[in-house]
This record gives sequence, structure tokens and C-alpha cells, in this order.
Amino acid sequence: MRMRNSYHFMRVLTGLGFTIVPLFCSAQVVLNGGFEQVDDYPSLPGSIELAEHWISIGTSSNAPDLFHVMGSAAGDLPETPVAMVSPFQGLGIAGFSPYNLLNDGRRQYLCGAFSDALISGQRYQMTWNMTNGEVTTFSNAGLGLSGLGVRFSHGPMQQADDALIDVAPHFEYSQIFYNREWQQISFNFVAHEAWSHFTFGLFGSAPGEVTVEHGENPSKVYCFVDAVSLVPSDDFSSDEGVSLRGPDFKPDVSVVDLTSESTWFVPSAFTPNGDGDNDVFRPICENVLIQSFEVYSRWGQMIFSGSGDDVNWDGENTDGSPVESGSYVWKLNLLDPQGQIVSKSGSLSLIR
Repeated sequence: MRMRNSYHFMRVLTGLGFTIVPLFCSAQVVLNGGFEQVDDYPSLPGSIELAEHWISIGTSSNAPDLFHVMGSAAGDLPETPVAMVSPFQGLGIAGFSPYNLLNDGRRQYLCGAFSDALISGQRYQMTWNMTNGEVTTFSNAGLGLSGLGVRFSHGPMQQADDALIDVAPHFEYSQIFYNREWQQISFNFVAHEAWSHFTFGLFGSAPGEVTVEHGENPSKVYCFVDAVSLVPSDDFSSDEGVSLRGPDFKPDVSVVDLTSESTWFVPSAFTPNGDGDNDVFRPICENVLIQSFEVYSRWGQMIFSGSGDDVNWDGENTDGSPVESGSYVWKLNLLDPQGQIVSKSGSLSLIR
């Protein structure tokens, strides 16, 4: 599925050169880049290590968060303790606070792994999707921040308690980041060494520019991350190293409230028993385009997908066999009149 994408500059800082490498290898990928492979569904803050191959490099009390549509309490979606947000794709996302005004500027870092060490001299493209979500009334998030970066390493980096990591990132997002919708960030680079891990966060002693974007007295920056990927790249940039994928400006952020600007409704239950009454489950929408509508089992298996006008689910699996009575999860991607993608999700009961 495609979401509204905004591409921006990434600035090369240190340790990387740009050279032409004629051969490409597709072996290296980001492990569990969509946070779909989990050992258990999250219910508590700081549960990032429930997502396979993702690591907390600081103390357990300063670990990033994992959220999942099938989670509960502090780990469910779309309503998190920080903001309202639906996944960019799939059922799971990560969240972390790269900078907190309290606690002496506490930092959190999000660390992931590649399937194999990168090949020195190989050019790659790394992409991830990030949002701040719709911050809730009682949340202390709402700050924007410039200087978020990516650092590659041999093995996981180490953070002392919740202190900053005082090294330069290999790449830095120079603009102030704050977006209520998912924003895709992509950059090209040449691997200088055989790196096996990468870390998102705010590196160095200076916090960059901090702005108040939402609320009266927000105290922290909080970012949700999804769909992290790595592919070989044949997009060659100059030695000064910016991959031009859009204008160099802070994106215009508009708040889309479908409950007031458009009409949409998703039922909470249906009874596909063939009696002609409430036999089909479908979203009801006006003034919006349904880009995708998906239904998942409680174990994360997609059992129905549709788009446009073809979104009627009759309670059957992809192979045409009827599914059992019980609870299921739906996910809806809508294109609003302004051309923005809005994602919604929820649960439903199938009763036979």
C-alpha cells in the first residue's frame, strides 16, 4: 500500500565517501523493519525488545516502546499513552523519545540490525517512515526537533543510563521534524565499513533546534517509526552528499479530522449467516476514497483486502472458506479531499 510520502534532504557528516560501485548485492536487509515479528503483544512501556531484532541500548527504564494493534494497556493502537496513531503498514510500530527537556535532556535511541554486514564500498538506500501522531490532551509530547540522525556501527551501540551518545551521526536530518501524518525519509550512502547495526536518535551534546508544535507546555519529542528498509542503490550523488528527493523546507502540516471534514463509519460487528441481514462487513465513507481496507486475524494474518468500492467482506478467508466466529482487526486507509492519507484501525466481532 502507498501512503503520502515526503522526501527530504539528508546531510552527510563524517566517515563516508561516495564512489561508483558497479556490482550490487541484495543480501542485506533490515531485520523485522515493520515490527511485525513479536515474541508477545506489548502491554507495558519500554517493550521494544518484544520485537525481534530490535534492541534497547540503554537501561531498561529508558527503553523505546513497541505498539501493536493486538497489544493492550500501554502497548495498543491506535490510542497510545503519547498520541493517536495507526501503523504505516501492518500491525506494529516502534516509538521513542530522542530528547526530553526534563531529566537533564534525557535521550532515547532506537537500534536495529541488518541481516548481514554491509559490504564496504557498496551503495545503499535506507528508508523509514516517521510521525509524531495526533498528540492527546494529557500527553507531554508536542516538541519538534532538528538534528535527528542515523549512526551505523559494528554491533549495537552502548548508552550509559539515559545519557547522550557523544559521537557524530553518519547522517543528520537537518530540518525540524514534526508531522502528524506519516512522512517517508530516504537517503543514499556508500558503506565505509562492514556495519551490522544502525541507531536512530539525537547524537552529540547539542540538542539542535527545539520548537513547541503542540500543547502549552510540552516537555519531550516523541517519534513513531515504521517500515524501515535497506536496498542497494544506483542513485549517485556528489561528494557533498545530499540525495535530492524534494524541496528543502519544513513540510506543511495540516490537521485532518475526518469526523468533521468527511463522513466515515466502520461497524463493530456483523453476522454472515446467509439470512440476508447484516451479512457483509464494510466501511461506510463519504467524500473520501478508500485506498485500502484490510481485515486481520488476532494472530496478524491478513484474511481480506480490498479498495475503492470493492470492500465488502463476507466473512470468508482468502481461500473462500468461512472463518470462525470471534474477534478480528480491521485497518482502513483513506484519501481525503486534500489528497492526504489517513489511517484508521479497530476491532470487530464476527457472529455466526
